[in-house]
Amino acid sequence: MFFYDVAVPEMALSNLIYQCPVEIKTGLRVIVEVRKHFHAGFVLGETKNSLPSDVKIKNIEAVIDKFPVISPDLWDMALYAGRVCLCGAAAALKVILPRYFIMGDKIENPPKNFDFDSGKFREKNFFTPFDSERFDFYLSELNPGERTLILFSQKDKAKKFFESLSDEMKNRALLWISTAGKKYLSSWFQIQEGKFDFVIGTAGAVFAPLMPQKIIIEDEASQNFFIPPVLNISARSLAGHRAAFLGAEFISGGRLPSLKTFIRTKPEEKILPKRKNIIFADIFHYQTLNGEQKGIKGSIPLTSSLLKKTYRELIKKNNVIWILDRLGEASEVFCSRCGETVKCPKCKNSMRAENDGRTLRCGICGTVCDLPPKCEKCGFEVLTGRRPGLEALEKIAKKYYDKVVIYKDKYSVIKKNNLIISTRRGLELCEKIHPSLIAWLDLDLELSHHGYNTQLEVFTMLWDSYWRGREKDSERKVLIQSRSAGMKLAKFFPKGWTKFFSQELAERMDFNLPPFGFIVELETQNTELREKILDSFFDAGIFVMDSGENEPLYINLKSLEPVWKILNSMKISARELKITVQN
Repeated sequence: MFFYDVAVPEMALSNLIYQCPVEIKTGLRVIVEVRKHFHAGFVLGETKNSLPSDVKIKNIEAVIDKFPVISPDLWDMALYAGRVCLCGAAAALKVILPRYFIMGDKIENPPKNFDFDSGKFREKNFFTPFDSERFDFYLSELNPGERTLILFSQKDKAKKFFESLSDEMKNRALLWISTAGKKYLSSWFQIQEGKFDFVIGTAGAVFAPLMPQKIIIEDEASQNFFIPPVLNISARSLAGHRAAFLGAEFISGGRLPSLKTFIRTKPEEKILPKRKNIIFADIFHYQTLNGEQKGIKGSIPLTSSLLKKTYRELIKKNNVIWILDRLGEASEVFCSRCGETVKCPKCKNSMRAENDGRTLRCGICGTVCDLPPKCEKCGFEVLTGRRPGLEALEKIAKKYYDKVVIYKDKYSVIKKNNLIISTRRGLELCEKIHPSLIAWLDLDLELSHHGYNTQLEVFTMLWDSYWRGREKDSERKVLIQSRSAGMKLAKFFPKGWTKFFSQELAERMDFNLPPFGFIVELETQNTELREKILDSFFDAGIFVMDSGENEPLYINLKSLEPVWKILNSMKISARELKITVQN
């Protein structure tokens, strides 16, 4: 009798043990019983777990396939993702494969497997701030007959690149955008049969069954490559692992590299921002007007430099973007007598005021309600806003300029020759309206978001605000209003990412933070399970950062193996525990 570990993707359950009197190859699909229902599962191999004599092992009911239905590189990717993301191979297979495979439907032909040699893996990169230069470089890397996977962080860029191909290349290329339905399944099988040389798409295209000889990833440091909610890993990491497994050439590019690429390959920084186009406006030392709005406690600093330079650009009929990372009229509403904050009726978080303070919205769960007539705690009828947001800024800006609009999302109508006020999301306008000035009204606010990655995220946004959407012969100014903390980071900006990354990595190494270690976030609403997890890690001598009841637990380690062993031994389902791994 043979005993096998089986992954059941539909149930997101891994390492279930079943027995069979005949030998079954790893990767084949089988029919197994789980909770009195039959499901398709993937054989992971013979189990290495010790089996108690008093435990009854269920039989494998049937073997579905005569051959593995996915290529060896996708199988390896599923095992890797399940291990690194602590979700197990079953959950990873559920994300990677079409539902047709997961449900156990019959597959007539095996995937076309090509020869590969892991020892031939090679890597190069091309980092420049100008999109056109990078696109030309990627086009020069495409060779007819060479299976190539090209990944972009945005759909419109993937489509633009596809349209730039010659007619001959288009006939051998597939634009991989859809992730469900019959068209998706048809594309999957066509790629698997070897009908395309080039597959172009966004993060999800990293799962295309191409067995690529070359992988190109554009804007490789982008957060858009993360694949939530199960894997919570960057498609860039999966692409790099896949290239190494296949011995493929791996090409990364963008306006700036990821920290991992910087460590491994030390890419050349080709061009720095012009110092004359970066304006530092220290809020403490510059002449500053405090933009205030009636009924809201707090103000928005407006330096004379900001007001003058904005006016000069608008006179030239140029576009200007002001960035303030607070939505609504005010970020919080509280009682003027007792100080009690108005909380969301559903999730109990603070709510922001919108529509001249008439409505409230929860920034966490999205609940919308009317402003209450009085304080629920003390009955006082005067409620006040705190920390003015974009709606308040719009009213303040209109005191100085005629054309002022708010950009909230892609559905906002934006006309040219305006002052546009927005959150950090406004940076996506750079490729559409080509602003001549971008102003950060309070960089310290961006740095107030807690997290080990905050400084890197803010530096990346500053870099994008200078370069994003720009052509070589164009100019753009960036104005940064800040105090001491923000100004310290901002001064790295004209020195380039090489200087900033070197310091950032030195600090991370001291504290064993990614990419030198892992941060695991564990989140559950089950109080009993939460305590059980804390006890298990305490018994294993692993320190867990506990911020309090209903808050996530955090673990910082150099290896995921101890975490994997503990969670695997506890047999916790994905429904009970949300796991996020940062590296």
